[in-house]
Amino acid sequence: MLNISLLALTLCAGTLVEPFRIAEAEPGHHQGCLRTAMASDGRFAVAWIDHPWITSYEQGDLYIRFFDPDGDPSTEAYKITKAVDTNRICGSHLDMDSAGNTVLIWTENPELVPTNEVLLRLQLFESSGNPLGSPQTDHQGYISTSNRAVGLSLSNQGEFAIAWTWDTGGLLCARRYSFEGGPQGDPFRVHGDLPDRVCSHYPCVALSDAGDLVVTWHEGHKSGEGYPRFQVFDAEDEPILPWEPMGHRVDDGGELYNGDRPEVYWLDNDRFVVFWIDCRTGYPEPSHPAGRVFSDRGLTRHPIRWLIWIDSLRLAHGGPEGWYSTAVSPNDSFAYTHIRTHYDYPDEKLRTWEHDGGILGYIQNNEPIRWTNLFEYTPPLGADTINSIINNYPRTQPPAVACCDDRLVWVYSRLNTDTIFEAFAMITDWDMGVGVAEQPPVPVTPVTHWQITMSVGRQIVLRYADSPQGFHASVFNAAGQKVDELHSTLTGGTVEWGDGFSPGVYFIVPETQGAVRAQKVVLLR
Repeated sequence: MLNISLLALTLCAGTLVEPFRIAEAEPGHHQGCLRTAMASDGRFAVAWIDHPWITSYEQGDLYIRFFDPDGDPSTEAYKITKAVDTNRICGSHLDMDSAGNTVLIWTENPELVPTNEVLLRLQLFESSGNPLGSPQTDHQGYISTSNRAVGLSLSNQGEFAIAWTWDTGGLLCARRYSFEGGPQGDPFRVHGDLPDRVCSHYPCVALSDAGDLVVTWHEGHKSGEGYPRFQVFDAEDEPILPWEPMGHRVDDGGELYNGDRPEVYWLDNDRFVVFWIDCRTGYPEPSHPAGRVFSDRGLTRHPIRWLIWIDSLRLAHGGPEGWYSTAVSPNDSFAYTHIRTHYDYPDEKLRTWEHDGGILGYIQNNEPIRWTNLFEYTPPLGADTINSIINNYPRTQPPAVACCDDRLVWVYSRLNTDTIFEAFAMITDWDMGVGVAEQPPVPVTPVTHWQITMSVGRQIVLRYADSPQGFHASVFNAAGQKVDELHSTLTGGTVEWGDGFSPGVYFIVPETQGAVRAQKVVLLR
């Protein structure tokens, strides 16, 4: 047997451009609330808020900058003109089509507390990165002041869609736009009236080239529970699935205790994929990124896949609005990133050092499959960086990722010795040479007895027993890359594996009590 814990984190291949600064900040200012998007040829844009750090409601300015595929700036940092100089930038979203046309949306709040005067604004950019006209104000009214308060999706047909909170009751609405012709029709509600003690947050949208629109959101309950929801609409804004006043559950219903902020992407004009954070056991237990593919324009559900079972170094994903980011390429590959936190106690004082970690995967047989293990792509923390939190000053900044078929850009903020967050980007390809990041964890309810009854063959058969919460295992290829996960909800029985995978040597790692070990298996033709 192979002890998986002997494999160490490696990131020895795949870096195309070493980390570089996005732009210089104003003296004494942070660069945070990062967003990024990429065209099919690798050109990309980064948006960020430049602000002094006094409180989370401090005034700031929104910037955007465009880069070529090699990370060289193609524009200067462009400062967005606010409606009023004193307005606070509350949230932003950024999307780019395959040709490089770009939409940036954001909200502005003139007060330090939520009001009914929040503005939803947008700015268009042509493929060269030059702005098209001046910023437009599309809506004035109640919008959440979260930094994930609005959703945006730009198709390759010159159309885009926006979703936002319609009123203080938490209702969400969506609206379509032409890149050249402005709003197309009136805003429409994506769900019905909400019952007492229920609200909707953190909308995300995906617009297909055929004009179908998926809207996802987090349904929050005053009891502390929350669920990922979605609705699908055709080009006429009519529901494709049977109308559900509260929306459809992404996660099938009651098997999950909680699920935060779903993100959605069309894979083609028939299928879309949703990623969300699965908090199955609830706070303070860790949460897990999950993914699910829907086909037939949402009518057919495929199995849920958990992408990271447990990351013992994850500080948290924050509230439902952060701290993770996903991206999907046209060839159905995907990337996910979140913040990992390392602790030490020099002189009995707590210090926290933060890195940004990620995984890569692909859609296979209508299921999101993680093919790397968790890796860290930010440089080692050293003399030029300090701990991330000192007496609540300043806060962690979420990372962002964007991709095309042959490259990715990872964008993150790094805290230096002047206690200033500086925005960096790093460009990689999809072949990042990633090994195992840490020893696989022990689950809450482990399997106590298991065996592989056939270790060489066209189909591998695993038999297990005494597992009240079922069976969970990971499958690694000979290079140490995770290629699949096995799940069963039965307390005992058999699990078969091997269909759809190439012949070769693999290692199956169950989640068991005690030491975590792997069984070598061989698939034949």
